[in-house]
Amino acid sequence: MKGVIGPLVKLLVSAGLIALFLLQIDFADVTAAVATARPSYLGLAVVLFVVSNLLGALQWRELLRVQGIELPVLRIISLYFVGVFFNNFLVSNIGGDAVRVYDLKRITGEGSKGFAATFLDRFVGLFVLILFSVVALSRNPALWSPSIALPIAALVCVIAGILVFGFSRRLSATILRVIDRIAPQALIALLNRIRDGFIAYRKAYGTLGRVLLFACGVQLLRIAVYYSVGFGMNLTAGFDHYVIFIPLIAIVAAVPISFGGIGVRENLGALFFARVGVSGAEALAMMFLGYLAGIVASLAGGVSFVFRRYVSKEDADEE
Repeated sequence: MKGVIGPLVKLLVSAGLIALFLLQIDFADVTAAVATARPSYLGLAVVLFVVSNLLGALQWRELLRVQGIELPVLRIISLYFVGVFFNNFLVSNIGGDAVRVYDLKRITGEGSKGFAATFLDRFVGLFVLILFSVVALSRNPALWSPSIALPIAALVCVIAGILVFGFSRRLSATILRVIDRIAPQALIALLNRIRDGFIAYRKAYGTLGRVLLFACGVQLLRIAVYYSVGFGMNLTAGFDHYVIFIPLIAIVAAVPISFGGIGVRENLGALFFARVGVSGAEALAMMFLGYLAGIVASLAGGVSFVFRRYVSKEDADEE
């Protein structure tokens, strides 16, 4: 029963947020906004998302190599697409990361190392998103407000804390000794895995440089997905506005309080894009179509999941 309550609550939160949003606008306006989208730009959005997934798989592969996990490129791409597919259909858009870690353990037997690489893969994406948002916001001082500045400041503090904890053996050991007295052992074990994973990358400068380049490409392409949709709808927002808003929306939507970020994404989209002249109906339509493009682009992962067979590490090495 407990396993049902959590997803049900998140589904209700999503439904409630969507209902609250629709009460403030005319649904006919939303459908009219959707109808303005040019199919060619929707198709471009799907292509951009597919390419971002390919780059994301290469980014993940670089991180796995530092952990001593070597798999063929096609196998890595398949596992990555499966993860993206589940990100879209599980109750939070980080559920696919757990699927990737599980698959790595199933294939290689390296659960902890797979977790470390996948955690850092997600962390680097978060770091780049915030970096983009800060740089773009600095070029648009008119958009500066507490509703945007405070979340960014909080996220910068979180990132700084994780970096210090991950890369400083002495400080992280001190922190772990302190919280060991009050925190459950499961949390302590998780923090130890995160620290060990980061420490493995401390001197992998070449790898980290390549990973940052891949991450910049991945995140710019995923921002461009929504820009392509908005451009196809003739929205007035510029690309720099998307660079400010989409990262913040993506980060908050990743918090597991709703089903796949639905509701959270649309409400934040309306809140932020209203600052640059986009109506609530247009913002909802744009966010929905961008999300739909991501789902279409991830369907290859669903197909791969359905038709894949169980493989051992030896089998994977032979592919």
